[in-house]
Amino acid sequence: YFLLLTDLSVLSTRVSAYVLVCSRVLPEVGLFLFGLSFMVLAFACAISSLEQDSPDFASIPEAALQLYKMPFQMLSGARYDALSEVPALLAAILVYVVVSVIFLVNLLIAQLSCAYQATYLDMLGFARLNRGKIVVETMPLVSKKRWLRFVEGLRLDERVEFGE
Repeated sequence: YFLLLTDLSVLSTRVSAYVLVCSRVLPEVGLFLFGLSFMVLAFACAISSLEQDSPDFASIPEAALQLYKMPFQMLSGARYDALSEVPALLAAILVYVVVSVIFLVNLLIAQLSCAYQATYLDMLGFARLNRGKIVVETMPLVSKKRWLRFVEGLRLDERVEFGE
């Protein structure tokens, strides 16, 4: 039902342009999440193979869960303090945080900026074309009787003075 609400975007060119930009930028977010998942899997395999006693990083799934929490700042500070007991684990976590939080997030920002810049130039034109496409797709659904009643209501056969 929520996807059908996007058809209401034809009522406003601004809203239609916003929906268009969101649809163009969403694949970039997907690429970011794919890259983050790859990094999480790689570091989870590496960290779980380290010789360490932390129950949070004992296996690959547990390590991956903890690593997913870090870029979204869902891991508590007490857990970071517990990492200082094993220097190799702390070093691996620091490298992961630098790569995921600094590099990947900045890469996401650059991707979103480039995608928005590419779309912004033609945004209103695409929005108008999208609006026209939806109108053209909807026209066959209107009955002939209803269409004729609409055209008669416009009173296009009456003359109108331009100054009035």
